[in-house]
Amino acid sequence: MRVFFNAIIVQIFLSAYIYWRGWQGLPDKKYIKIPYASIYIAELAIYFMGFFTSGTGLLPFDALHSFAWVGTTWMLFTIYMTILLLLYDLVKYINRKKKIFAIDLKAKKPRLIYFCASLLLVCSVMGYGNYRFHNPVVTEMNLTVDKHSPNIKELRIVVATDIHAGYLIDKNIVSMYVDKIMEQKPDIILLVGDIIDYDVKSLYEQRMETEFLRLKAPYGVYASTGNHEYIDLGEEKDEKILWLSKYAGLTVLRDTTILIADSFYLVGREDDKCTTRKELPELMQGVNKDLPIIVMNHEPHRLYEESDAGADIAVFGHTHNGQFFPVNTIMSISSAIYNTGTIPEHLKYRSMYEIPYGYKKKDNTHIYVSSGLGLAGPQFRIGTISEIVVLNVKFDK
Repeated sequence: MRVFFNAIIVQIFLSAYIYWRGWQGLPDKKYIKIPYASIYIAELAIYFMGFFTSGTGLLPFDALHSFAWVGTTWMLFTIYMTILLLLYDLVKYINRKKKIFAIDLKAKKPRLIYFCASLLLVCSVMGYGNYRFHNPVVTEMNLTVDKHSPNIKELRIVVATDIHAGYLIDKNIVSMYVDKIMEQKPDIILLVGDIIDYDVKSLYEQRMETEFLRLKAPYGVYASTGNHEYIDLGEEKDEKILWLSKYAGLTVLRDTTILIADSFYLVGREDDKCTTRKELPELMQGVNKDLPIIVMNHEPHRLYEESDAGADIAVFGHTHNGQFFPVNTIMSISSAIYNTGTIPEHLKYRSMYEIPYGYKKKDNTHIYVSSGLGLAGPQFRIGTISEIVVLNVKFDK
């Protein structure tokens, strides 16, 4: 809860800064300044109403969905606008000392022109980012596993991570996701954690299970847990996970290994937030390693665990590849630092990953970290993609 209150405080300060910088450039006309001020007042009112009424049942789902969308959109908007306006303030400060530009950057006209240009740029980028979010990409890869699979020679695996179904990613969006997944004609479907966003109440309200029940594949539809399945909002213990199995019809593998069609193993690991999470070698006791082994693990920490255990394929999610710029760039830089080997595993930040996104062959293990299908918070993909991963696997021995 502290995180949400911190977000509110930051939002208030950033909004006030943007408001003041825009106000300084506006003409002294009431018919301009009153509507300008009203936009900020309305946005903050919506943000607070959504925050304090979420989960209370005081507002219908449609209202909460709209409030959440406006609030998270404004959050990203304030981040980008603040960066651009701070850049203007920096240039203005340097110009006061060095006299680089002849114009007075403190005057209303250059302030207004820059503010409007920044507004246009941010809105355009966010518009494109929202389009990218609503149009997931299908990432297809061909993999060869050098093992014998008695009854299956080729397997088409469709992987979706980080759906985040809830108030923001509602039933209509999930329906689009399901359609897209089924279009891939999967042999098996793997949903690798963070299937639910925050609370299960929104799923009951929308009867979200009707969409998940449309997922079908010859060798089954399986899920593993993610950190969001363990976010405690005062619900019954494991209620979100129970919803996935009891209502959504998914086979949830919680530190479980199963043999499918006497041909390959599927291992579903509990998320790192699970206090009773088992080590991978314990899960694979009794496994015939002559057969192919596929592992679902939400958070891509300690990738050596999968390769050391002899997994042939390991799929991950969680990172969203940073979700939007510049977070994706920061993650790429932190990954490069991590991969230098100068930071011991036990000292690295949890936001540092060996692979923040994409494919890597680690020893004999094919590893794929998806940028995710859905999102947590703002529905914008800026510099990243929403993706469904299709792995065309050939067992060749």
